[in-house]
Amino acid sequence: MSWLEKFKTKRKEQQDKPDRKKEKKEDRSEKVSDRRVYRLEKIKELTAKAYGVAAKRKWLVLMIVASIAAYLIIFKGGFG
Repeated sequence: MSWLEKFKTKRKEQQDKPDRKKEKKEDRSEKVSDRRVYRLEKIKELTAKAYGVAAKRKWLVLMIVASIAAYLIIFKGGFG
């Protein structure tokens, strides 16, 4: 390979370099955006799950309190 051919190939590589940088930057920004969206969706799902668990526990506590009150009223003669 002559020096002229080497020069031409080097020059072509240097001209392509900004395009590669631009593509790499776009890919990087896309990855960051995807990661951000994933995290936000994950937070929303965890929040919805927490609300569901809290609602279930609220009803569980109400049932336990009602059963304790019924026990005290029926077996201990709570009204009199």
